[in-house]
Amino acid sequence: MNTRVICINDQNRPNEVPNTRWIKKGEIYHIIQIDKLNAQGGIYGCKLAEINNDDLTPYEYFRLDRFAVPEQSDLEEAVLEKIDISELEEILKEKEIEIER
Repeated sequence: MNTRVICINDQNRPNEVPNTRWIKKGEIYHIIQIDKLNAQGGIYGCKLAEINNDDLTPYEYFRLDRFAVPEQSDLEEAVLEKIDISELEEILKEKEIEIER
């Protein structure tokens, strides 16, 4: 499993979990495992590729409801930001010249 998610709730960090191993609201993470946490009342928890808390029992999982799947438009925007628009404009101008001939 490798599901891309965004953190929507980073509140109430347990004192036993260092800041460096805690999630941040608005950041993208990848869920690698989901389990039902019977000891926590049957809620679902997840493990992340980016943060390994396996040695922090009972805090090795993050509550699944702290995350959401990002909207498609967010993904598209992130991809478009990496594209140099000036390069695309040059290509389109070259195509226009070829079509006009």
